[in-house]
Amino acid sequence: MDVRTIPESYVFLRDVERVPYGVQYRNDGSIARYISRANPAAVLQNDGVLVTGSSVLDAFDRLEVLEATAEALINARSIGAVSTMSAEVIEELRAAFQLP
Repeated sequence: MDVRTIPESYVFLRDVERVPYGVQYRNDGSIARYISRANPAAVLQNDGVLVTGSSVLDAFDRLEVLEATAEALINARSIGAVSTMSAEVIEELRAAFQLP
């Protein structure tokens, strides 16, 4: 899921990792490789999503942005190719919002 299509999505979610199915069920802590302060959301393949935040409300806000972004991407792809923001725009967002 490429969140580099909507500025708000990138600011709230950064890059969303895809976690292979089953990683979330292991007891070895391997899920921690996919989610961090710098990447607070991940798609659990064939299962759901994992979203973190500094509070329940923060995590919920990120979940709402993730859901709205997914819907926008699905709808946009039905009418053509989706354009992503350039690396320069991403760097401007990182600097403006002091993203890790």
